[in-house]
Amino acid sequence: MPTTPPDIVYDVDDIPPAPTLLTLGLQHVFVIAISLILPVLIAREVGLSDNEAAYFVSMSMLASGIGTCLQAWKYKGLVGSGYLCPCVCGPAYLSSSVLAVKNGGLSLLFGMTALTGVFQVGLSRVIGRLRVLFPVEVTGVVVIMVGISIIPFTLPLFLSIGTTDPAVAQREILVAIVTFAIILSLTIWGKGMSRLFPALIGIVVGYILSAMLGIINVSTYQAFEKAPLFAVPDFSYFGVSFSFGLLIPFVVATICSSFKNVGDISICQKAGDLDWKRPEFSTISNGILSDGITTTVGGLLGGVGQSSSSANIGLALATRAISRYIAFAAGGILIFLALFPKIATVFLVMPSPVMGAALVYMGSFMIVAGFGILTSRMMDARKTFVIGVSLMFGIGAYILPDTFSHMDPLISPLFESGLAIATLLAIGLNLIVRIGVGKEETLVLSAQDS
Repeated sequence: MPTTPPDIVYDVDDIPPAPTLLTLGLQHVFVIAISLILPVLIAREVGLSDNEAAYFVSMSMLASGIGTCLQAWKYKGLVGSGYLCPCVCGPAYLSSSVLAVKNGGLSLLFGMTALTGVFQVGLSRVIGRLRVLFPVEVTGVVVIMVGISIIPFTLPLFLSIGTTDPAVAQREILVAIVTFAIILSLTIWGKGMSRLFPALIGIVVGYILSAMLGIINVSTYQAFEKAPLFAVPDFSYFGVSFSFGLLIPFVVATICSSFKNVGDISICQKAGDLDWKRPEFSTISNGILSDGITTTVGGLLGGVGQSSSSANIGLALATRAISRYIAFAAGGILIFLALFPKIATVFLVMPSPVMGAALVYMGSFMIVAGFGILTSRMMDARKTFVIGVSLMFGIGAYILPDTFSHMDPLISPLFESGLAIATLLAIGLNLIVRIGVGKEETLVLSAQDS
């Protein structure tokens, strides 16, 4: 049986009281809403009308809700990791999704998304046999890079980089600082229930302050008015088509998403077990299966590819509430909101500085969690080499974003994110440095031996 850490408030199988459960679920929904920037970007790329964009985003949200519930399910170990590991619009699919939209419109995006979800389902059935690819040093690198990968999105939001009006930028930075200060204060010094909901309280205050300072403007209210009140899934809304020429970019994106899933679920395992030593691949396999099913469903519904959310796992670690039942609450709220786009618009228009503050808060926990995984084992020259080189090139891809811009379009998704580069390097280098490794023996000395 796992040994629960003493600071955990609600363990994996604990059921919080109903009001607490719903509030914790809502807090995670606010974080999941940040990922909806992906379908928004795609909608702008295609030039969708307001109603079409609202439907597209709503169906992506519906897929996230279904996947969040499915991931927390562990009925007879058939599907789902059984952890609080919410599903979001996967950033690994961004480049391949835009490529599909440019070549064949949304119908091609949805068809390829559904097809690669099926590929991920197949991958989940053999991932356990590939566990040699995921020792602690590789898993730790993946988790660290997951936290680092949100920095290019986080800092521009937090620091208002790109805001042309200096007066507006100053107001946005003020909102970001106040929001973050509230979240941080409640996390460290909060008492009672306030310590469970630091992100939710901070986000609400950020909304209010943004409205007072004019950051939430007339266009924001117009977006709320234009959104339809109710919408149901319509499989014929955009249609479905396929192109085998785009199969490689989508498969690469799916593999990167699955690697990320290994790191995310490993963190969930470690968070609830003081005696955690290495990833347990039966739950990881079922978690990847869940993501594959969700991605297929997302494509058929009219949404984007789905992946586990590192930011939400960071939130769970920060609040010390890791109950999988929180996922059912969050998933239920997402499904409800997806059917009522007008209500969902409240999340879609989240002010940029509020998003930035929430991401800074959660990203810091993810990065530290990754270092915690690395330091759970003794370091040697081989592990140091794998970790150091992988992080160097992974982080370097964000510092020098044009380094790999000359790659062939078929393999460019492998090099378009530091996360993918670091993951592939860590796996490859780990296989190389294992050559010539002999078996290690363990000697345990007791006090009586002295």
